[in-house]
Amino acid sequence: MHVQDKVAIITGASSARVILADIDVADGERLADALNQGKKEKVAYFVRCDVTNYEQQAAMFTAAEKHFGRVDIVVNNAGIVERSPLWDDDTGVWKKVIDIDLSAVIEGTRLGILALKKQGHGGVIINTASLAGLYPQGLTPVYSAAKFGVVGLTRSFKDFGDNIRVNAVAPSFSDTKIISQVKDTILGMSPLVPVEQVIDAFMMLIEDDSYSGDIARITPQYGISIIGRTARNSKEKKAKL
Repeated sequence: MHVQDKVAIITGASSARVILADIDVADGERLADALNQGKKEKVAYFVRCDVTNYEQQAAMFTAAEKHFGRVDIVVNNAGIVERSPLWDDDTGVWKKVIDIDLSAVIEGTRLGILALKKQGHGGVIINTASLAGLYPQGLTPVYSAAKFGVVGLTRSFKDFGDNIRVNAVAPSFSDTKIISQVKDTILGMSPLVPVEQVIDAFMMLIEDDSYSGDIARITPQYGISIIGRTARNSKEKKAKL
């Protein structure tokens, strides 16, 4: 699937034709304005969305159908990470991590499948996991547990059919808003993955129709490698972009 003229819904997007959905109104509207600048017609609309709220998630799809008449690509990208040890968390932050990083991704995947099935032309859903969803992380165990769930969810859809594909990216530390929350902790642990390389992985999973139920692992040492094809292809396919 080439992205030209396709319609995408992206959560956590205060980072084609696109519905940007985020709880951060200022950054979301700023990005939409930037994407629309110089265009003859609007290619981006911002919708305020708390991904833990079903009605607000559903409103994203309503907005896409209203403004563009269809949905082709869904990116479940919103996420947070805990900042303190689990045993010191007496405020329930860990529950919010699960709500945003796992439960909302499940709901976004469900709504995406419903929209794509209704339209009948198929499409692709990309979930944002993490290297912490492939290898346990002692510093952020709840975040790691949520991302393991995202990986398992995604791989479970490898044979879904209906021309609907579900894939995930699993980057190491990259210079994004979520990493800024724990940047002091991770500095010196590992080089950051360039954001451009994460974008390359997204594009590869979207545009190559052979990827389904696959995970793009992204590390500064080895670039992009695909996890999940072993049973079908007998070896892991690697792509360094």
